[in-house]
Amino acid sequence: MRTLVTIFTTLVSLSAFAGTGDVDSSQGIQSVRKSLYTDLTKDCVVVAAATDKAPIDFYESECKAFGGYRLKITGSDLRYHPELYFGDKKIEIETPMSFHDTASAKIEWVYGHAIDAEGAGQLEWKGLIYRLNYTNPEDPEKNINTLYVVRLDGAKSCLVGTTQSNTKAREMAFNSKPGCK
Repeated sequence: MRTLVTIFTTLVSLSAFAGTGDVDSSQGIQSVRKSLYTDLTKDCVVVAAATDKAPIDFYESECKAFGGYRLKITGSDLRYHPELYFGDKKIEIETPMSFHDTASAKIEWVYGHAIDAEGAGQLEWKGLIYRLNYTNPEDPEKNINTLYVVRLDGAKSCLVGTTQSNTKAREMAFNSKPGCK
């Protein structure tokens, strides 16, 4: 009975994860693609921020993250972007050199959730998707809004590409192979 209660509790708690996905039930394993989000307006704690007495602009916050990763939003000089860490290792993810900021209040964590016929489950963190808005170098009056896709692979995580399509970004996260852009 205790095992049944544990399985039920686990399944109910896993249903709290946001997002929906594709189901692949080959080989008796149900595999679902899902997403969770870090809301930068609610899920971050400000570590440091410039006051009106500071000679320059700066900002750093620690945000909710998953799967052993740490997420920060940092910036100065009107450039704000995510920083990703696995343990103590900083993951090198590309950001444009021009003035930019996070263009969305949410950062997407993409994962696969597999459950076998007996109910045992496993999560596999696939990708991190974030949006930056930056000045177009060819036309400074216009901004470019780009999704950056990071393949999550522990300390070997890396940027695998950019796109302007949410659907393509998720496909890049799920289908990326080891190796960086």
